[in-house]
Amino acid sequence: MEQDSVYEVKKRRASAASSAISSDVPEDAVAMKRQINLFASIAIIMGSIIGSGIFISPKGVLEYSGSVAGALLVWTMCGVIAMLGGMCYAELGSSIKKGGGEYTYLNEAFGEFLAFLMLWVNFIIVSPGNCAIIAQTFAIYAIAPFYGDCDPPAWAVTLIAEACIILVYSYNCYSVKGATWVQNIFTVAKVLGLAIIIVTGIVFLFMGYTEYLELGFQGPGTNIFRLSLAFYNGLFAYVGWAGMNNMAEEIVNPKRNFPIAAISSMAIITVIYVMTNVAYFTVLSPQEMLASSAVAVTWGELALGSAAWLMPVAVAMSTFGAVNGAALANSRYAFVAARDGMLPTALSMIHIEYLTPMPTLIAMMLITCLLCLYQDTSSLINYTGFSYWLFVGIVVTGLLWLRYKQPDLERPFKVPVLVAVTFALICYTLVFVSIFASPFEAVLGTIIIITAVPFYFYGVVWRDKPTKLRSFLDGSLRVLQKWMMVVRQEVQTF
Repeated sequence: MEQDSVYEVKKRRASAASSAISSDVPEDAVAMKRQINLFASIAIIMGSIIGSGIFISPKGVLEYSGSVAGALLVWTMCGVIAMLGGMCYAELGSSIKKGGGEYTYLNEAFGEFLAFLMLWVNFIIVSPGNCAIIAQTFAIYAIAPFYGDCDPPAWAVTLIAEACIILVYSYNCYSVKGATWVQNIFTVAKVLGLAIIIVTGIVFLFMGYTEYLELGFQGPGTNIFRLSLAFYNGLFAYVGWAGMNNMAEEIVNPKRNFPIAAISSMAIITVIYVMTNVAYFTVLSPQEMLASSAVAVTWGELALGSAAWLMPVAVAMSTFGAVNGAALANSRYAFVAARDGMLPTALSMIHIEYLTPMPTLIAMMLITCLLCLYQDTSSLINYTGFSYWLFVGIVVTGLLWLRYKQPDLERPFKVPVLVAVTFALICYTLVFVSIFASPFEAVLGTIIIITAVPFYFYGVVWRDKPTKLRSFLDGSLRVLQKWMMVVRQEVQTF
């Protein structure tokens, strides 16, 4: 397409759609469209949550909880906690039509400074960090069959993980519908993979394989600090219920679909996770689980025999789908924030033909690839957990504040105050205890939050920049627009 025709298309579309609103976006408008239905919404939540956590975290939960029964109890309680969080986010998503998730909710409740702190932590470490962990897990399971009893070399894991990230973010640049179809397919595939584990475990239970489950609370035990780390590892496997909130402007009938998708997804996932861990313990002793670097693969070798190859395939498909879900959801909050002037203007633009936030997707891809070079996933989970749960608690506190600040706001779904208070207190408790249990990670998390302050004053507060600097920035933006064929959204979609 010639460059002149690009701007002719832009001008024609802007003229035709200048007065449109989100509920009636013209087909030819350069804007995000509401094309994600209920099933796709459920697939996004489940696909974002069911990733590497159920395959990484069982080892950490068992180690820090100190017993088989303690581990199963932690998994169940984590599901209950995640359900409470999902309900709170369903209220926010069904009442605030704007995308951006936690960033938007903090901005509405407490103003742009606190929202920017949350945005910065999410943009720099939490979202890309979690995505990097999932991509690393995909790489480990994808190449494990080629190395037999040996651990795959670190360089191979990193290379495959980086390739996965680049592939997923690349095709997300070209089609929202295509990315959601990928999400639907891989969500079904990963549920089927976990169903193999669960059904096989049930068969073993009926055959009397209950030796390790009967150990109950026998074991080295735990304490309040180690128990908090068990919850950190368990809750890592449940993180992802906010993915749909980031894409609120693309959800069909959000008043209805938000609560249905959030509650049904969390209920299904809790049952799947608890039953999967029960199935693990039908054939794996606590010592074998703690010694395994790939719990599902080790379980498959003992339980499935010649069909053990199904486990690496199932895990690889599960984690690949989770990376896709992360790309779909994580790019949207940065896009919305840039549209509000909180991030560089380039990140607020969408492709004139594909209607995807291409600059934001590319930026997120680069940050995720950088963090993927970090090999210690266990510390990364604890590190991102500190920042993540701190701001999630503040977001839910904001839900309560908005009840007072905006009492007339339409709330199609409203959670009991006790649910919101309980969930917020749980988040703050996890953060408080983690400061003593993992002080180094807590310090790093605090440093990352503090680094947001100078960027806030430069990018948000300092509007009257020197003419030469402004000219340079504007010129760079025009070059990027021409190169990527992206423009600002032409109509309001919330």
